[in-house]
Parts: sequence; structure tokens; C-alpha cells
Amino acid sequence: MFLTGVIEGFYGRAWSAAQRGEMLDWIVAAEMNAFVYGPKDDVKVRARWRELYSNAELEAIGVLGDAARARDIRFFVAIAPSLDVTYSDPADLSALQARIRQLVGRGIVHFVLLFDDIPREMNQADHASFTSLAAAQAQFSNDTFAGLRALVPEAELIFCPTEYCGAFARPDVARSGYLWDLGQLLDPQIKVFWTGPDIVSEEIDAASLRQIGAILNRKPVIWENFHANDYDIRRVYAGPLGGRGDDILSLIDGIITNPNNEFEANFVAVHSTGAWARGGYDEGAALEAAISAWQPRFKLAYTEPERHVGREQIRLLTEICYQPFTCGPEIERLLGVARSLLGVHRPEITPAWRAGCAEIVGLRDEIRALFDVMTELENRDLFYAFHPYLWEAREEVTHLCSYLEWLSDGPASEAEFPDRERIYNFYRRGFTVAVQELLKRDGEGRYHHAD
Repeated sequence: MFLTGVIEGFYGRAWSAAQRGEMLDWIVAAEMNAFVYGPKDDVKVRARWRELYSNAELEAIGVLGDAARARDIRFFVAIAPSLDVTYSDPADLSALQARIRQLVGRGIVHFVLLFDDIPREMNQADHASFTSLAAAQAQFSNDTFAGLRALVPEAELIFCPTEYCGAFARPDVARSGYLWDLGQLLDPQIKVFWTGPDIVSEEIDAASLRQIGAILNRKPVIWENFHANDYDIRRVYAGPLGGRGDDILSLIDGIITNPNNEFEANFVAVHSTGAWARGGYDEGAALEAAISAWQPRFKLAYTEPERHVGREQIRLLTEICYQPFTCGPEIERLLGVARSLLGVHRPEITPAWRAGCAEIVGLRDEIRALFDVMTELENRDLFYAFHPYLWEAREEVTHLCSYLEWLSDGPASEAEFPDRERIYNFYRRGFTVAVQELLKRDGEGRYHHAD
């Protein structure tokens, strides 16, 4: 089966049971077919993988699995034994198999083995038993899979490699001994996750997928980090999936999105990923369809008759919180206007310049209005998912407008901004800012140490 769906696989506060149940409904609405339970916040996924779940924990996972099956969704549970496993130790294999037997007993039949984000070196015991890390992981996974299939012949297993993207391959994808060994040694019925050229890939093209597919001896399943934000808590992504053409669909065995930590921020991520997986994808059309389906969640509290945030304001929200590599098209256009207004040290204040300022002031007013109306949402989780990001957007664009207004007054050459009448509580301070000030970056965020 071509897998499409969602993995709760991020670092940070896990989703609630109610949110997971709602996510299953989103998966169905997006015409996808899989959910992977693997929150890093569940310590028994990773740090305490050898322990069995308590009866209460097992029942909670089992109930979620039951809900998935009722919706015809394949339910996977992830286990990450890789932080401290000894691949050659029969006791560790037995511990993993005991966990799997426990879950199978509660009706869970599909699993994910995670070997990501770990040291590349084996311990001494494994060095004596295996020729490479890939050989150790492949044998451990093959034995696990064989035991699982003995219990449930139709069971599926997905493997997440240590080199799970092109940037992690050593020395590169084409010459990675790890990936070549994995392709030769891992049971061909085990699926393999791949995130593309990077952990968060701006684009994933056909050539790179043909290459990794040939090396792994199977089509990869894309672990899609495009909307993930656990690596950057200052941003959230509410725009559509981008950077993936229809030409790669035939080169993969599925796509599972690992989205934002904030549950309510993921509606567009899930629905646009489902739209892409169905083929004939158009980014703009996918966004408009998602906004239409999302709007009922933007019900305003204490209104009679019932009212919702308008489509244009929801679209503005997605434009501000768009994608990891760009803001939305209209926001990018307005940022270009702002750059042109500030492109010279002392701009000439022409009618065209003032017209550009008016556009930026209009954006400020729209963001203020969006922030205000979001505070009135009945769905408080939806409000708080975006609150810090909208607050920051409002403060920054307000300060930008204040500066443009100051320039339009023709300040003296020795004047400084802001003066005491214009100081806003926007300027960041504290430890992280102090560290950043030590490392002077260029426009791309890179350092160039000079004498």
C-alpha cells in the first residue's frame, strides 16, 4: 500500500488523546490512510524503550489504534531503541520483542523502528559482531521483523535510518557505505524513511529519489518535515506543502508528514499533503480548499448569529506563517515594497514612496485586525497555537511603520530612531540575544570571521 498520513514524531509537548482522535478525522478528510504514534515526549518510545507499557498506557494506545481502524487508517507505533541498544545482545532483542508482543496483544500490528538522531559509532561488543553500523541495525531489524511476522503475517515495519537525509550521508549519498549496506542487508519487505536532501528539504526532486531508491533497493517513504517546527520554536507553518512535483510520486512508497508541534496549526499541512499525494497538485488551489475546510474552526465566541473569521483574514494568517523557506506571495511582495522604501540611506520622499508606505501601513492594520479577531475565537487552542507568532508580527510591522513615518517627516541628519516618544517593547534582550551579538551574521545567517 502507498502510505499517506501523519506522524506525531516531533520533540516537544505531545498532542492530547482528543487531539489525536481529531487528527484521525483530518487524515480521513485529506484522503490519507496512516497515522504513526511516536511522540518523543513519550519516554517509552525512546529513552525507556525496554520497559513495557503500563496497563493504562497500553489501553490509551490501544483505544487510539481502535479509532484508527474504525476509520480504515493504518496505525503504527514507533519504538526508538537506538540511544543505548547493543545490537548483538539477545537480551535487547528480547526486550524489543516483548514490547511488540505486548502491543500486538492489544491489536497493534504495524510498527516503526527509529534509528535517527543517534551517534554513528557502535559500542565495543557490536564491533566484535558486525562489520558496520548498517549491518548491526539491519540484523536487529530483520530479526524483529521476522518475530513480528510470525505473530501477524500481514504486519508492516518501517525503518528510519541514521543517515536519513542526503546531508547526513557520509561522504555523500552515492558513496555512503552505510546506505549501500542497508540496501543490501535490510529485509526488502521493510520500508525505509527518507527526508530528502536535508532534514527539512526545500525541494525533493526525481533524480535524488532515483538515486536513493537504487541504493536502498526499494522506493523510500518520505518522512516529510516540511511543516515541522520543533527545531525552531520561533516559527509555525500554516501554508501548503511546496517544493515537490508530481513527477516524484512514482518514485516513492508513501509520504508521512511530521508537522508542527502546535496541533491546531496543522490543518493546512495535513490537507495540502493529502492533496499532493493524490496527484495533479496546485499549491494555490490546495491552500484555498484547505482554508474553506478550516474556516468552521474559526468560530467567534459570544456572537449571535454565529460568525467566523473571514477567509481573507485566514489567508493572511497563512501568508504570515507560510512555509519554512518563504512567506506567502502577497507578504513577500509587500516585503519587497518595504525593501525598496528603505533601499537608500536618505530616501527621496516622493508620491510613489508615500504610496509604498501606505501599503505597509495597510498591512500593519490588517495584522492588527487579525490579531484582535483571533483573541475572540471560541477555539482557544487554535488562538494560542498562533498567538505568539501573531503578537511578534504585529509588533515588528508596527515598528517598521513607525520608522517609515519618521523618515517621511524628514528628520535631521544627526537624528536617531527611535526617540523617547517612539520606543516600543519589541527589542529583544536576554542571553540568546547576547550570544547572537557575539556572532555577526551575513544576510544568509553565515559567519565570516575577519581580523
